[in-house]
Amino acid sequence: MNRSMALLTAVLTGSTVLLAAAPAQATAHGKDGRIAFRRYYNADHTRGDIFTISPDGTAERQLTHSRRTRLATEPDWSPGGRWIEYQVARHGDLDNSRLYKLRPDGTHRTFIDESCNAPCRSDGFAQWSPGGQRIAFQRESGPADDPTALVAVYVMRADGTHVRQVTQRGADPNVDHRFQDRGPTWSPTAKRLAIERQNNSTGLHAIWTVRLDGTRLRRITPWRLDAAQPDWSPDGRWILMRSQEESDDSGNVWLVHPDGTDLHRVTHTAAGAGKWGSGSFSPSGHEIVASHSPGVGAAGNADVFVMRLDGSHRRNVTTSGAFESAPDWGPR
Repeated sequence: MNRSMALLTAVLTGSTVLLAAAPAQATAHGKDGRIAFRRYYNADHTRGDIFTISPDGTAERQLTHSRRTRLATEPDWSPGGRWIEYQVARHGDLDNSRLYKLRPDGTHRTFIDESCNAPCRSDGFAQWSPGGQRIAFQRESGPADDPTALVAVYVMRADGTHVRQVTQRGADPNVDHRFQDRGPTWSPTAKRLAIERQNNSTGLHAIWTVRLDGTRLRRITPWRLDAAQPDWSPDGRWILMRSQEESDDSGNVWLVHPDGTDLHRVTHTAAGAGKWGSGSFSPSGHEIVASHSPGVGAAGNADVFVMRLDGSHRRNVTTSGAFESAPDWGPR
């Protein structure tokens, strides 16, 4: 699941950018089930659908059947496994996305984004709360095509009602902003969120934690790491992320404690040799799923991989040859 979301979604034809469109979902504790991911249909990465697959690479199932002008992406399992939340982008434009949910068998497709009205222009990268009653997501607001418009983190009920802003409260969506907040993931206690904050003046990203009332905002990774798309482990001990967000061909999976200590790499791909995308913990907390480009398909296409927390016992789950990323590991 290499983007500076407001700046780089304008160039969605870049495959590395779309590798980044893999949200980092918070994972509720439980037994390991199926993995949801997104598959692109075209080289421009403007069309695609949500699939699920067993961790051993068998029993693939298609859930969404998008129109030729739609991209279904960024799946996230609910804690009980009864729903998968995702976003739909018209013409593959992530600056024009809305939120939906559906059952794991592809039925009961439900629109949950009635609240996105002007100045809201896009909602996405949503995450279920550990209890399943709420969803955290990022919202872009302000004039169209403004690369420094307001991007903040919000929380709403699972039916799309009672929307509440968490970060950058009171900010004017019609003026430029220094920071943009994206990709929220819940702590297991549901008292804090980890988010990706982008500095618009430098283009760099870092992982921060924040309370649901917007207080106690704290940076836990150095700006130089250019870290993005966090995911909180089921036991609360670790936050997963990927590095070198702005690079097209470099970046690894990293772990850090929520207080910022013991920051270390999980993967060790050399710069220029490939890029790891977003990932998620397994519900048991024993493994990680993440995407990597290149995979086994056409040059530049990504695959979904499973590995232990130390990066060992890595195995390729998707081998279709298409570009497959944005994985989220569901419960059984």
